[in-house]
Amino acid sequence: MAEKTDSSKNEKENDIITLTGDDGTEEQYELLDMIDYSGTQYAVLVEADPDAEQVQIFKVEDADEETNTLTPVASQETANAIFELFKTRNSDKYDFS
Repeated sequence: MAEKTDSSKNEKENDIITLTGDDGTEEQYELLDMIDYSGTQYAVLVEADPDAEQVQIFKVEDADEETNTLTPVASQETANAIFELFKTRNSDKYDFS
């Protein structure tokens, strides 16, 4: 399922994005990081819910100035590799224990 995000937010809200599913449902996520892995850009997101703890990783496709298509990463191996990079890059921001 491809997800689209509206990136036309003001500067203070850049970390919160709205994903619109193929069925038109909208969900809010916090953008934690953008990771380049094997020449492909990935977004590391978490639901914009104070109780949310699990990150989700999406492949960024067809990026333009206003809308990006985000596709969930199907390969568990790729998702794990990206998450390890995310942990290394953000070890000073988050507690991964």
